Amino acid sequence: MNEKIIWDFLFSKFNNAYAAAGIMGNLYAESGLNPKKLQSTYYNKLGFNNETYTIAIDNGKYNNFIYDSAGYGIAQWTYWSRKRDLLAFAREKGTSIGDLTMQLKFLYKELDASHAIRNSLMLSKSVREASDIILLRYEKPLNQSEEVQIKRSNYGEKYYKKFTNKKEGDNMAIDFNRYIYSTGTHYISNSGSDENKAYHDGKAGDQTGHEWELKAWYNRPWTVVLRYPNQVVALKIAELSIAAALNDKIGYDQYQRTTYWAQLQKANYNPSAITVACEEDCTAGVSANVRAAGYLCGIKALQQVPICSSRNMKQEFVKAGFQALTASKYLTSTKYLLPGDILLYENHHAAANVTLGSAVKNEWHPDSITPTIPDSIESSTNIGKPYIQIINGNVHVRKGPSASYGSLGVAKNGDKLPYFGYKYTNGWELVEYNAQTGWVSNKYSKLIE
Repeated sequence: MNEKIIWDFLFSKFNNAYAAAGIMGNLYAESGLNPKKLQSTYYNKLGFNNETYTIAIDNGKYNNFIYDSAGYGIAQWTYWSRKRDLLAFAREKGTSIGDLTMQLKFLYKELDASHAIRNSLMLSKSVREASDIILLRYEKPLNQSEEVQIKRSNYGEKYYKKFTNKKEGDNMAIDFNRYIYSTGTHYISNSGSDENKAYHDGKAGDQTGHEWELKAWYNRPWTVVLRYPNQVVALKIAELSIAAALNDKIGYDQYQRTTYWAQLQKANYNPSAITVACEEDCTAGVSANVRAAGYLCGIKALQQVPICSSRNMKQEFVKAGFQALTASKYLTSTKYLLPGDILLYENHHAAANVTLGSAVKNEWHPDSITPTIPDSIESSTNIGKPYIQIINGNVHVRKGPSASYGSLGVAKNGDKLPYFGYKYTNGWELVEYNAQTGWVSNKYSKLIE
């Protein structure tokens, strides 16, 4: 019983079977997946067993939980500050200290607090990789030997095998790398019509497997590629796009286009977990997945993206931090596309690219340290000042709104760059540079008529 609850919770949070299995293997090694587990070496010292220790904490008869140094719960929380926070969390939720669901939420809260650990788990490509992340960077027991690493990874492998062979409607493990790193077909996540080759009034869900599907790239033609500069976030958009295309509960209907987003929220932003037939259209599906990535990665600007049409998608996505790429190399071939790029034929169609282009493999490194992402945009309307002039010397035009993003090139002192009217709260402003969208700091620029 505990195994399935834990698996479903972890898979819903990380959308990665390797991460779920790697974490579970470590939890099994720590506690046997028992949320009431008291470190056995403290039974005699404290005069409690698992049950009596839990009861004494819940009823207030034992008040040294924080400082007794005894490991407790599914993760065997031991250090005083973490036990303090666990106890406070349980009281906030109004549950027993031994409640499994509460402990899982607290576990995720701790993991989510470290963006590096969370992102590493989301991107893990094997059970061993995910298991080692938890062992060496989260649990950090005294014995971290190769023998222990193998043992915990083997525990995780058992859960991976058990829970990735499931019936239709359950969370399925998806081999995202098959599509992202494909060297044959270059895949996009595409939807365009219902089972009757019409735009509305079909049956809910994907009746043919082609209403929303992974298919070979084609030239629609595309008029702009929208790229999110943080590759961890872009990868999550690609994974959501793959998962949605592979779930036949999600179909196409322009009149019911928001029902996919409604079900995606209920499924904790995991398209694989949707079991209720629902509908989207090309732009509503892309918008919903970008929104979901915003919630999964903690980015307010993406959370606020509306369910767009092909008429306003460019404007709204650029406002949220996407680059608009219009050079022909992005529009007419697959070579320069990155996973998570949004392909847009303005006023007509949109799709999500999921395969890494052959010419940009050296530019794709989502598992590296990623830039800090500002929270929100300060202004979202053109303020009537169409140019930004560079002042105080030459300056890099960045791919995203901070100096930690890569450079598109150097604008020279006195250059005038077309201004989009969007500014992040940290002072970075969105401009056009060499047929691309980029960002400059207002420390080195000013608005001019």
